[in-house]
Amino acid sequence: MLSLILSGTVLAASGLYFLSVLKTVSIDRIDREILALGGSQLHTQPAREYWRLHFGESLRLLYGKERSKQLIIQVRGPWNEILYETENWPQEISGNLFPGFDRKMDTRPVVGRLASGVQRPPGAPAGPPPVPPPRPSPFAEQPRGLFNEDPRRPRFDGLYGRPGPPLPRPYARDERGQEFRPPHADLVRPNGPARLIKKPFFQTVTTPSGSFRVGIMGNPRVTILLGMNLAGYYRDAERFQKALLSAVPIALLLLAGGGWVIAHRAMKPIAQITRTAEGITARALDRRIPPIDADRELSRLVKVINGMLDRLQKSFGQAIRFSADAAHELQTPLTILQGELDDAVQHSPINSDEQRRYGALLEEVQRLKAIVQKLLILARADAGKLDLRLEPVDLGALLESAAEDVGAIAPHLRVEKQLAPGGMVLADPDLLRQVIQNLSSNAVKYNIENGQVAFRMQVNGDTVRVVISNTGKAISPEDRERIFDRFFRADKARSRVVPGSGLGLSLAREIVHAHRGVLRLDPAGPGNVVSFSLSMPVCPPHQVPS
Repeated sequence: MLSLILSGTVLAASGLYFLSVLKTVSIDRIDREILALGGSQLHTQPAREYWRLHFGESLRLLYGKERSKQLIIQVRGPWNEILYETENWPQEISGNLFPGFDRKMDTRPVVGRLASGVQRPPGAPAGPPPVPPPRPSPFAEQPRGLFNEDPRRPRFDGLYGRPGPPLPRPYARDERGQEFRPPHADLVRPNGPARLIKKPFFQTVTTPSGSFRVGIMGNPRVTILLGMNLAGYYRDAERFQKALLSAVPIALLLLAGGGWVIAHRAMKPIAQITRTAEGITARALDRRIPPIDADRELSRLVKVINGMLDRLQKSFGQAIRFSADAAHELQTPLTILQGELDDAVQHSPINSDEQRRYGALLEEVQRLKAIVQKLLILARADAGKLDLRLEPVDLGALLESAAEDVGAIAPHLRVEKQLAPGGMVLADPDLLRQVIQNLSSNAVKYNIENGQVAFRMQVNGDTVRVVISNTGKAISPEDRERIFDRFFRADKARSRVVPGSGLGLSLAREIVHAHRGVLRLDPAGPGNVVSFSLSMPVCPPHQVPS
């Protein structure tokens, strides 16, 4: 999952980067195309008539009818008069949007307006403005026409700058020297001199009719504003974005599938190690993890684990042999000691101190002998060498006998029985009887005054379930986890008062496990009831005695 998240993040970042690169490259391509078209016109320096008569046709021949419709062009003369303008030119776009083209046109009428530098005197009556004195002209001796043509100004005509008539001035003077605008003149007068555009400038402009990439460029004769509709660019960007959005999930699925396959192949040896380790128990310490040659580090790990298992098996075997040997060797002297003490009790004076002393020692020897016997059984169970004499056993009869023993040992306790018929199991009768005795003795020892002991048995299909419960002090959650540990006793305060060694439950569980059964502590019931449940398979019908 982490690899998928990182891969998706890198893929999304790469897609965004490619989108930005596509935008930059596309805009640069459009700028170069605009610059090539406008620069070619500035280089040839065509005459004024060319823009009105021939430029539109040349544009359609060069770009085609449909392509030329995507272009917007406006050409202005040296006095900012419009020499050419496409029909689709947006009125929202003006030269004022660009640096180097900040001339504002003064289209107010000239006649009746005070000339520059002339002010009306204070208190002068309203009326026609005073006529300023005529300004000297360096060309006064030259003949002038209607537009005050200046013969010293250069003249150009034709497509490639052939000499032609002089350029007209936008304003004329009357006989009094006052400037006026002829009615048929389509030129306007600028407020100030034009600023020379030294290098092209490009800008994206959004209008109600669409978005355009507009460039401005010029020379002292003309200024060209040339734009290109960005609708096609946005369509291409949108297609690329949709393709990217469609490709990202597919790429993530491929990454996820490939990552799962690679991870599965990489984790296959780990899964094999895990399965083998789960099967290694106290009864199967001889199992080892098979060697792995695919990966050097995993191969080294397998060797380390197998070496550790060898050491554990050796240590565990030594401990089991010691327990079994010690328990077996202690049985003979304890039996002899028990016989001697029993004989001493029999030959001592009745109710004498010697008899009471020998009697107490005899009880301790019997308790020690029972502990040794349990340790011997546990050692054999740990080694997987617990000898079972399997035969059909009536579990209900064992519970009936245990209930009678409880009634005889603890008459102050109430005994309840709910035993269903058909509780035949295949088991070792002596060991199974020891399990029932351990559970019933614990129910008596850890009960309360005037408490209750209940024996219940149910047959559910091929399983017999026995529940032995008693009233008593609730077992804490910490003690419930260790209740089957060896030499563990939950009630520390009563450990010296209540007889026992802490081996009964662990021994009972090992015996039940050897019979393919389950022994567990049930959750606490109402009224602080402690219940142990025993489940064993039912004896096959063909082995049940008739």
